[in-house]
Amino acid sequence: MRFSEKLRQAWDDLFYSALVSRLEEDLLRVRQDFEARIQEYQTIVADARAEKAALTAKLAIFEFSLQQKVGIDPSQRSARKPSFAAFEEPRPMTRWQQVQAEHEAQLAKEAAESATV
Repeated sequence: MRFSEKLRQAWDDLFYSALVSRLEEDLLRVRQDFEARIQEYQTIVADARAEKAALTAKLAIFEFSLQQKVGIDPSQRSARKPSFAAFEEPRPMTRWQQVQAEHEAQLAKEAAESATV
């Protein structure tokens, strides 16, 4: 065995085993931390889902009691959604139509003032 090989072997014997054990401990610690965070996340999500289900049930109870007080029969509730497909927006007024509308409003205001006097 050459001197460099002996030196390398001595170096590995002194430090390598400690380094490997330290890295293995760090890896184990990181994995445990990761697992704990995943568990915490899953707990939070499960709690949120349970709370949502409870609130949905409470809302259904409130809706049902309100419908009974008002006299609405929940079984007759229409499942049909309103359709706005035939809705058309009114066309915007041109500048000339705006001037005419302002003039007619002014005339109506003047007529109302003269009628009250």
